Parts: sequence; C-alpha cells; structure tokens
Amino acid sequence: MPLKLSDIKKYSIKIAEKGEVLAWIGPCSVKKMDLKIIPLDGRKYECAGTVYLANGLDLQASFRIKKSDEPLLIDESTYTKIDDVWYKLGEPEFFIKTELEKEDVFPIEWEPDVPLADFGKGPFKMDWKG
Repeated sequence: MPLKLSDIKKYSIKIAEKGEVLAWIGPCSVKKMDLKIIPLDGRKYECAGTVYLANGLDLQASFRIKKSDEPLLIDESTYTKIDDVWYKLGEPEFFIKTELEKEDVFPIEWEPDVPLADFGKGPFKMDWKG
C-alpha cells in the first residue's frame, strides 16, 4: 500500500528520510541518531539511502537493517520514494507507478546514506527477488 506523509504520521510508520538513521528502541518506537557510521551491534536500524534498479533508475529509499540476523537487510521492509509517496519494493502499486516490469527492477543494489560498520557505504547487492 503506498504511504503518503499523512499515513506515515497517522500510523507512526518508521521511514528514514534523506540522511537519517533511526534506531529501534522498542517494539514500536525509534530514536533519530546522529551517526557517522551505523554500528552493527544487533540493534535494528531504519536508514535512508538509495536503491539502484536493474534498468539504471535510482530511487530514494528507507531500509531496515539488523546485523545479528541474516541477511543484513530486511528486504521486505524497503520503501522507495516517488513523488513524495513511499512504495514498498515489489508491491503492485510500485510497478504501476513506475511503469516497470520485474525484469526492469531486479537485481537491485542498495546503498545507505551513512556507511555501515564493517561493510562501508556500498552499494550492496540485494538478494530479495520481490
């Protein structure tokens, strides 16, 4: 389901805007962090960045990551921003809005705005196939 700013506020959905890193401090709450490097300390983070689609298109994104589990990136929670609306990668509305087919999108690479400890800035391959 596409998310407008009003939906994000109304339902307290955790989305990281450009340059932000949000640290999960409870099951439903996050704290904005001013980090130069995201520590991979077992905590779950929501971080802003970019996704690079197979067709060369790059989109602002919000990723959920957690080092203590594999994989590092929790793919199904990746949102992309198009015209001030957030879309989950792979949702039908994403394909309608972008007028892309799956083969235009996958494989995807992702890059956080703030580098990851032990991994750097990226880009990294996203294993998720939608």
